[in-house]
Amino acid sequence: MYTHDDLARLQAQSLKMQGWIRRQTFSPANEKTLRRFSSWEVAELIFRINQSTFRGKLAADPNLPLGEVEEDGRQRWFSLEEVNELRRRIRVGKKSLMPPRPAGKRAFRAAIANFKGGAGKSTVALHFAHAAALDGYRVLVVDFDPQATLSHSMGLNDVGEDHTVWGIMARDLERETDRMNTASAGAETGTALPHRKLPASIRDMGLGTLRPADFIKPTAWPTIDIVPSCANAAFVEFASAQYRHLNPEWTFFGAVSRFLDSLADDAYDLILFDCPPAIGYQSMNAVFAADMLYIPSGPGYWEYDSTTSFIGQLA
Repeated sequence: MYTHDDLARLQAQSLKMQGWIRRQTFSPANEKTLRRFSSWEVAELIFRINQSTFRGKLAADPNLPLGEVEEDGRQRWFSLEEVNELRRRIRVGKKSLMPPRPAGKRAFRAAIANFKGGAGKSTVALHFAHAAALDGYRVLVVDFDPQATLSHSMGLNDVGEDHTVWGIMARDLERETDRMNTASAGAETGTALPHRKLPASIRDMGLGTLRPADFIKPTAWPTIDIVPSCANAAFVEFASAQYRHLNPEWTFFGAVSRFLDSLADDAYDLILFDCPPAIGYQSMNAVFAADMLYIPSGPGYWEYDSTTSFIGQLA
């Protein structure tokens, strides 16, 4: 029979193997980096213009980013920063290459969620983020899933639970409790409003003083940021139940929405949520904060059955 020592040893062996794989696939500095894009990719796939038109624009303005040239001089390679600079400065047929964005609107929020595990939620979120970044949009991804697949795919492996969605919810509990306690001293009937007290174990974490930017981390993509997750964030479901007991008036399902509302409207163009395969405190926060719910599902009967149950639970 396996004991906790056996499981710990298995995890250590697995972590060792993961480290070896990262050393083979990441840069020499053991960091995930974004590759450069060829002039053909930039023209045909990203800007969707003729390659000869793109070459003509580069030749006409030597002040434009010219990328890195191969030794034989036959191919140029551009970083995403250079691609975005070209996007800002090049016009084709008097039209800008900048992506459309409604003026004066906050970022659009989309939650990728389903009951079903293995439906491709993290993969969909990752590819949506990459596609939006290549189209010139600024993206924030929020990893609600303790499996942290999206965070790992973005190159973040050492994440403390304080700086995950759990930290955002604990911060919100403290700030909302303080707001309620400083509200009007009595109700209209004259009945005193309850004064909620939080234990030192929560306040001593210091999460209430953190800024929104403290939870947001950069990725290998210059226009994609992330609120990461980690395995230790799995206890958010247990902690949140305790937090609700400490302050029953706390609207726990609005914690992430309030956090995102505190960001500047023009900070991002698109915010994507990768949700765990269950309805809990984290996924409820994601759905409540989202403008759109995207439900990936396979074509089989059991996938359809699970998705139907998921929609029913949401209702």
